[in-house]
Amino acid sequence: MMVLCGALAVACVAALAGPLSLAPAWGTPLELVPAYFSPEGSPDPWHTACEAAPAGSTMILNPNNGPVKKQAKVYADPMRFCEEHGQHVIGYVFTRYGKRSLATVEKAIAHYYSWFPATEGIFLDEMAEVPTTKSETYYRQLTAYVHERGGFVVGNPGDTATTPWQLGAVDQVVTFEGSAASYSTYAPPSWVLAARSQQIANIVFGASASQMEADCLKADQENAGSIYITDLPERPNPYETLPSYWTGETAAC
Repeated sequence: MMVLCGALAVACVAALAGPLSLAPAWGTPLELVPAYFSPEGSPDPWHTACEAAPAGSTMILNPNNGPVKKQAKVYADPMRFCEEHGQHVIGYVFTRYGKRSLATVEKAIAHYYSWFPATEGIFLDEMAEVPTTKSETYYRQLTAYVHERGGFVVGNPGDTATTPWQLGAVDQVVTFEGSAASYSTYAPPSWVLAARSQQIANIVFGASASQMEADCLKADQENAGSIYITDLPERPNPYETLPSYWTGETAAC
């Protein structure tokens, strides 16, 4: 039976199709890395990311706006390297705010688990923000689909919802994705502060080295269990490579 949590999401997360413990048992802030770059070059940026990040962090695999079968061999070694360093790798799938067909999204998820067998979960981008019975059912079904495969789910609406309904639909929510300038004035609603920190993630781009240090502190104050900060600007792509201060970030955050 489908359990709709609505505004009681924080209390009924356990009613998800799989236990929240499928997500990493995060304590101190970890990294949630949008690794939308190829594992090429010397040094390999995937190796660099997973070697420096705190154990238990997460890399988001995104070959080309979703899974690509011919890229499986390219990512096999870096995924294995990350696993050996205690990191998690999850696959990127966009949902068009709940308007992409459930069957199409499930097919993309299945391809990750088939073509990239080291996949440990799924990153659902363009997650719906407005709470409706339809959208909650949609994301809960996708989360159940991933839980059945032993994975965990991170949802990214790109902004903070007015209610905690998303906490009852996925394992972790990116409650902020935006510029360092916007993050400096960001004030999350009370439901974000009341959640368990491992349920909350923040992603910040366009941050100078000094802003990065301040944003690390702010993320902790705003109850974010996972964080990613980069100096790359929004355009053309803030996730095309690691930030220039990556090792400094992993030490500071």
